[in-house]
Amino acid sequence: MRPGDGLVYSSLQSLIKLQTQVRTLNLAKRHVRARQVGLHRSVFKGRGMDFAESRPYQPGDDIRTIDWRVTARSGKVHTKIFQEEREKPVLIWLDLRPSMFFATQGRFKTVVAAETAGLLIWKTLSEGDRAGGVLQQANGHLEFKPSRSRSSVLGFMRALAEATQQDQSSLLSDTAVLQDSWRRLRRVTESGTQVFVISDFRQADPVALQQLAMIHRQASITLVLVRDPLENQLPPQGVLRVTDGKRSLWVNLKQKMWRRDYHERQRQAQVSLQEFARKHRIPLIQLSTRDTTNERLLKLVRGMR
Repeated sequence: MRPGDGLVYSSLQSLIKLQTQVRTLNLAKRHVRARQVGLHRSVFKGRGMDFAESRPYQPGDDIRTIDWRVTARSGKVHTKIFQEEREKPVLIWLDLRPSMFFATQGRFKTVVAAETAGLLIWKTLSEGDRAGGVLQQANGHLEFKPSRSRSSVLGFMRALAEATQQDQSSLLSDTAVLQDSWRRLRRVTESGTQVFVISDFRQADPVALQQLAMIHRQASITLVLVRDPLENQLPPQGVLRVTDGKRSLWVNLKQKMWRRDYHERQRQAQVSLQEFARKHRIPLIQLSTRDTTNERLLKLVRGMR
């Protein structure tokens, strides 16, 4: 393993190794459901049962499946027949813009996003469903149609790993990137798809978020917010050095007005996203760059639907 793998970038090998965590994820899911039955549902959908048709009641049928509407209309007792739920393709949108190549504790936000995406992909394949995604960078995007082919998924992961290793220091992200990208995401999302949007949601203004609300009308969508502790709370005092590996910037943290403005902007951005998710009943999972592997797994499992 090269220095920095799993900290500042993700390799294809490290993303492939995430398959071993799927079993842990399943065990954690059962544990959470057992302790909190009736209160929470896992963000990971398994196969359920869809209504297929009604037929006349037969001795031995469960009375709980009686179709009362058809029974009232026909005058004869009918029971509902269910069939296994059809597959739910999973589509993962990953934010790989310059602001994601950052961390003060733990691992880069891009690494957290990449590993979360990898875990979701392996989870999807293990259930026999199709997985695909969109890699959004400052200067373009890559789309991968949902597939259950291992070779197609490995192609997606290879591109993801390479994207986390690209130099982003000279790139700037246009404020319209999210709106345009989520509009394209809405166009390629099939009805019934499970969509995961993994991002730090910087520059996610109300116009851009509206695209996600429109996706939610035709598909299930989950927001995964990735943040660094510094974005929530600045160190108490002193001078902070920030670098992209080539250039450095010194920030004086003693300026009270600057600190107050910074904290207010961060608070407003987070509250705005939370209110959006609450208004549209969209699950919002919040991850930190300093989360351990187990902490991240539990947060994903406990994501409310």
